[in-house]
Amino acid sequence: MAEDPRRRDVWRHGMRRAVVSLGTLVPAKEPRWPIALQASIVLTVPILVGIAFDRIDLGLIAATGAFTVPYFAALPRLERLRLRPIAGLVLVLTSILGALLAPYAWWSALGLVVVTILIGIAVHGYRLGPPGPLFPILVYGMSGHAVNGGVPPLVLVGAVAAGCAWAVVASIAPLVRRVHWQVTPRPLRVLLAPPEWDRGARELVWRTVIVAVLGTALSMLYVDPERAYWTVAAGVVVIGVVPGRGLALTRGLHRAVGTVLGVGVYLAIAYSGMPPLALAFTLGALQYVTELAITRHYAIAVTAVTPMALVIVTASAGQLGDLAVTGERILDTALGAGLAVATALLHPPAPPDPAGRHAPPHRPD
Repeated sequence: MAEDPRRRDVWRHGMRRAVVSLGTLVPAKEPRWPIALQASIVLTVPILVGIAFDRIDLGLIAATGAFTVPYFAALPRLERLRLRPIAGLVLVLTSILGALLAPYAWWSALGLVVVTILIGIAVHGYRLGPPGPLFPILVYGMSGHAVNGGVPPLVLVGAVAAGCAWAVVASIAPLVRRVHWQVTPRPLRVLLAPPEWDRGARELVWRTVIVAVLGTALSMLYVDPERAYWTVAAGVVVIGVVPGRGLALTRGLHRAVGTVLGVGVYLAIAYSGMPPLALAFTLGALQYVTELAITRHYAIAVTAVTPMALVIVTASAGQLGDLAVTGERILDTALGAGLAVATALLHPPAPPDPAGRHAPPHRPD
């Protein structure tokens, strides 16, 4: 019985640290504004093109190409350029799968589980780092939601592919600076070294499997099959890319608080009556804030990315401003985040992450 008070103290201390973290900005290790600016531009331009052709819905779908930008952001530009097409290809493939399975609820649910597990294995095995499995899951779910809302599958996949291609093109522009050519890029066999299945990687994969299966099953049986992807997405981002109970608790709290605040921002956008051009630049600004804050304060990043994702998902299906969506997303996030935090208790406390083992090896750009 002597261990019980100590265990309660550990949990009390962990909860206190999680709450205190809401008021703490982590010092920046390196400037984030270049990647934030690039992500903002990559997202805004397709929306402006969509507005010009009176198809803002397709512009919003193509804007998901910006989801490729955060991947491999710590690597030098030339290495990033080698890997970003792979990230874009993964998004296109998940979009195809989501669009094809959209009419079949149970097959769509199975596809969500498979996509989440396979992306989780790749992220944690190949130590790809942030943002983890999140964006392929969102694109999978968004694609199914848009197809069920009336967007033709070929049109949808074409828009996603165009957005990803634009993201790759935008990656080339900074290479006009000579400094980026002074780094010799490593070959793919080094950048994508064989998986290292240590204890931390195995723990993260198993937690991802649990969240994928339980999150999908609970959504199918008790919530709403079409929203299962949001529950699973909320769970995998709380799991993150570094093992640990304290990290899971902190990220879960930040995710919940950020989602509630982000829903408020979404409502303000949806009912502001802003013209399409203003909407495009507002979403670009939210993307900029997301990338700027993601390494310093997770709740702020979630507050920015939630309305951005909600606008893209709802507007692409003609449901912008639907009040029902807001309460649903809060419920889905609570369920997914709760599952993710609970999975951390299935394992003993994780050892320290040795020299950033769970992030891709990088060097200054």
